[in-house]
Amino acid sequence: MIQSTFSPGYWKAAWGEVKNLRRLVFAALICALCVVVGSLFITVGDNLRVKFTFFFVAVGSAVYGPVLGLLVGAVSDILGYVLFPSGAFFPGYTLSSMLGALIYALLLYRKKITVLRLFCAKFLVNYLVNVLLGSLWSKMMFGKGYLYYMTTSLVKNSLLLPVEVMLLAALFAVLLPVFSRMGLLPGHEKRELDRLTLGSSALPVFGLDCIAAACFSLYYSTTLENGVLIFRILGCVLALLGIGLLLGGAIQRRRQTAA
Repeated sequence: MIQSTFSPGYWKAAWGEVKNLRRLVFAALICALCVVVGSLFITVGDNLRVKFTFFFVAVGSAVYGPVLGLLVGAVSDILGYVLFPSGAFFPGYTLSSMLGALIYALLLYRKKITVLRLFCAKFLVNYLVNVLLGSLWSKMMFGKGYLYYMTTSLVKNSLLLPVEVMLLAALFAVLLPVFSRMGLLPGHEKRELDRLTLGSSALPVFGLDCIAAACFSLYYSTTLENGVLIFRILGCVLALLGIGLLLGGAIQRRRQTAA
């Protein structure tokens, strides 16, 4: 099952998914879920929203790969705007939707899914797509400075990253055994499924993730006039949680080594 992203067989398999009726039906289901769930969001700032479609994009991309992922990303964004219009249509967000699906697919499709891979995929989507590109689209649409949008987006995506990675790991830990039996995500043995639990290999990833988010929260508190205390408390809590996860991972690894 494992194939290099740069191998011809990988892309041949990805193109083959377009002709697979089962994958097409699954892609249509993911597209519909993205459209419906994408209409539900939490506004946290100027053109800054918290959405929950990343769950479906990650799972779908892992199943049907980069080619169908690009198509689903484009269709779901355009269809979502047609059914639930919000402001003016901007093709940059369609590009972001396609790029996000592509990143998930390149890291998860025909790969052993681990916490580290989920972290890398979410890290790239958050910072490359949401922060760098998203801030550019906001600047082009609303006219404020790029750094204004980038700063707020950087804080939001950094604070959400630990939670999103944990939720993705929990979701895949539940879905992998089921999808493996269904043939949607074949090739995962029990030891691969164990990597998605809060074990010695996953705890350090979550720990470093929380510490990074704490740093951004504490830094952001120095740029505010109001609400400084909230971000400082949040930063301290995330830092303590990160240190605890790192220590827990080290203790658990030592116990496993001793056993």
